[in-house]
Amino acid sequence: MDDKNSKEMNLIELLNLLGKWIKKVTARLIRFVGFLLQLAFKHWVVSAIVLLLSVVAGQYLARPSVRRYEANAMAMLYGCENSTVKEVFRQLQNSLIPKKSTTFSSMNLATVLGIPDSVAENIVKLESYNVIDYLDDNTPDMVDFDNSHSLNDTMNLIMKNHIFIQVQTLKPTQIRIFQDALLNYFNNNPMLKSEFESTKTGIENNIRLCDTEIQRLDSLANLSYFKDSDKKISLENNNLIVGEQRKQLFYNDILSLQELRNINTNSLVLYKKPVDFPAGLIVNPVPINGRIKYGVYSIFIGSLLALIMVYLIDNLKKIINYLINKK
Repeated sequence: MDDKNSKEMNLIELLNLLGKWIKKVTARLIRFVGFLLQLAFKHWVVSAIVLLLSVVAGQYLARPSVRRYEANAMAMLYGCENSTVKEVFRQLQNSLIPKKSTTFSSMNLATVLGIPDSVAENIVKLESYNVIDYLDDNTPDMVDFDNSHSLNDTMNLIMKNHIFIQVQTLKPTQIRIFQDALLNYFNNNPMLKSEFESTKTGIENNIRLCDTEIQRLDSLANLSYFKDSDKKISLENNNLIVGEQRKQLFYNDILSLQELRNINTNSLVLYKKPVDFPAGLIVNPVPINGRIKYGVYSIFIGSLLALIMVYLIDNLKKIINYLINKK
C-alpha cells in the first residue's frame, strides 16, 4: 500500500516538475521574442530593408512570365494497363530533365509530341499518379499523390484502367494544344495500340461466341419442343409418368448468354482508342506561385531574416570578441 502511494506521489511530482519546466521555457521564449521585437524596432532601418528585399524577391518569383499553372486529367484506359501507360509517359518526363547546360530539353519534347517549341518550352513539369478504388466498385476514390500505396493492400486496389495526369505550364492557354498532342502520342504508341487491339479482339470474339451459342441453344430448344417424344415410362415421386412431362427450352442458359453479350457489347462501344481524357485537362486558374501566396511567404521569411539580422548586429561585438579569443 505504501509503495503504491509512493508511486502515485512520484508521478504527481513528476507532472508538477514537467508543468513548471514548460511554464519556464514558455516564459523565456516569450521574453526572447519580445527582446527580438525591441531589437527590430531599435534597428528599424535594417528590419525594413530586409523585409522589403524579401517581398521584392517573392514578387519577382511570382512575376507573370514565370507563373506556373497546374492542369489535371483523369485518364481512362481501354485495353492497356496503367503500368504500361506510366512507362510510356516516363519517356515524356525524361525529355524535361535539365541538360548540363542547365536548359530544359524542350526540343526533345517538341519532337516527340510534334508540337511547336513555343508550347513545349512552357511545359515545366509532368507527373502521373495511381488511382485507388476503396470499395472495389470500379469507381475512382482517391489519387495516390504520394505514391505510397502498398501493393500488398488487397482491399484498396490500384485501378488498372485509370491514371491521373498532372501538368504544370507557364501558358494555360496552350494546354489544349498539349492535350491533343499527348492523346495522339498515347494512342499511336505501338505498345499501347497492341494491348488495345488485343483486348478489343477478345471482346469481339466473346460477342461472336455468345451469338453462336445463343443460336445453338435456340435450335436445340426448337428441336426439343417440336420433336415427337418417345413414349417412355418413368417413376417420379411415386407417380408413374408416360412420355415427357416438360420440355427443355434452355431459357436460363440463353438469358445468361444474352446478359454476357450485352456486357461485352457495352464495353466494345467504349473501345475507340487506348487512352482518353473524358473531361480533358482541367486548368486550375489559381497559379502555384501566385502573388498573394508568395507575398505571404515572403513576409514570413523576411520577418524571420530581419529578426536574425538585427540580433547579429546587436551582438556583433560579442561575436567578434568570441572569434578573436577563440583564435
